[in-house]
Amino acid sequence: MASNGFDMEKIWKVFTVLLGVVIMPLAGWVWTTNLAVAEMQNDLTDAEEVIGVLGKKIEEAEANSRSIISIEKDIEYMKASLTRIERLVAE
Repeated sequence: MASNGFDMEKIWKVFTVLLGVVIMPLAGWVWTTNLAVAEMQNDLTDAEEVIGVLGKKIEEAEANSRSIISIEKDIEYMKASLTRIERLVAE
């Protein structure tokens, strides 16, 4: 019986050592993965902010483009009016 108790104690010690050998690397892997996920979340937040700023700049650029097109049309209209006025004066 005494040897059976010794065997159980030895088996328990081997089991706990094996468990420690398996659990500790897994805990390190989980920790590293958790840090990587947190870093990605921070990067994603930064990227979302940049995308928001770029979206606003695109809207401003589109508004400026519409204004430029409107100004160009006004200039063409003025050229046409000046051409008519020149013809009237020349007659």
